[in-house]
Amino acid sequence: MNKAFKSAMVFVLILMIASCGGESAEKPAEQIRETAAEEIDSQQINFFTVETESVADRVSLSGRIRADNRVELFPEVQGKVLERNKPFREGISYQKGEILVQLDDSEARLQIQSSRSKFKTLVSALMADIKLDHPETLPRYEVWHHTLSADKRVSPIPDFGENVRRFLESKGVYELYYSIKSAEERLDRFTIRAPFSGVLSAAKTEPGQVVGPQFHLGTLVDPSLFILNASIDPDDEEWILPGQSLEVISQDQNKAYSAAVTRVNPSVDPASQQVFVYLNVLGEDLREGMYLEGEIESDSKRELARIPKSALLRTGSVLAKREGSLAEIPVEIIDLERSYLWIYGLQNGDEIVEDVSEPVGGRIIN
Repeated sequence: MNKAFKSAMVFVLILMIASCGGESAEKPAEQIRETAAEEIDSQQINFFTVETESVADRVSLSGRIRADNRVELFPEVQGKVLERNKPFREGISYQKGEILVQLDDSEARLQIQSSRSKFKTLVSALMADIKLDHPETLPRYEVWHHTLSADKRVSPIPDFGENVRRFLESKGVYELYYSIKSAEERLDRFTIRAPFSGVLSAAKTEPGQVVGPQFHLGTLVDPSLFILNASIDPDDEEWILPGQSLEVISQDQNKAYSAAVTRVNPSVDPASQQVFVYLNVLGEDLREGMYLEGEIESDSKRELARIPKSALLRTGSVLAKREGSLAEIPVEIIDLERSYLWIYGLQNGDEIVEDVSEPVGGRIIN
């Protein structure tokens, strides 16, 4: 077999590699399919010498952020929304305790005033019995009686002693008292106040609209602290611990923010088969719904190589020199750069074809 015929056989075998790409990509790294059994002519091929680095595995995290402190606003009573000087609109800021929504409570207030008036009348009617049967209690009873008003919250019933208590209970004083206190608590629910200082991210009601317990008024969020909801593979959960710090970047990679792992959900999500991780994110210009991503280094390390992109076959493999022959070696792509790849699956000192798109002995092999 002359030298020209041997070279032709090498080229034919190299072409067979490209045509059988889908099959070779599925083979494990140890099952190397050689392109030729004869020695190759190194002067016809540009080789790249592989240098590996011990690099820690990284766990990628990504997801959208949401305000850590947020509340969906629903009224507990039914009523008409009253107009206020401060509009209930998206982007409007409120301080803690400030009124967000005021519902019309005029009817409920009149009913309470009527009940308070009846209560004071009842207490007045019993004063003669108190004076006759419990004269020592009368001064304190009169002081309490003077605190009662139809326009003020009903004052708590003092401790007049067991005998006076039983007497008042028999006359229905305690029953009416607790009924009024319940109505006063309900009256407070016509006024919806901000539970914390924040900004409205949603507002779905207008003045004059009648709303009830099932109506979503809006959403109040605290813009000072956000949570990143990220998901990871369950196999990577061991490397994620509460308290770990990292840097996360926005999707356009223009801004970076500080983040820290706060908790890890121990359960696997049935739909995605992923584990959810929650991180506190701090920084300026954060907005709900922003997509952020970052990485956490694990204690596991692998030998990675940085090779030219041009060295990668369509099959996801590279052509490496093995004992004077070219062999197709499957590799795992770990990271991408503009012109290079970080891959796993090669050894330090391996020589690979630098550009598989260039002709080798007159033929293109990719």
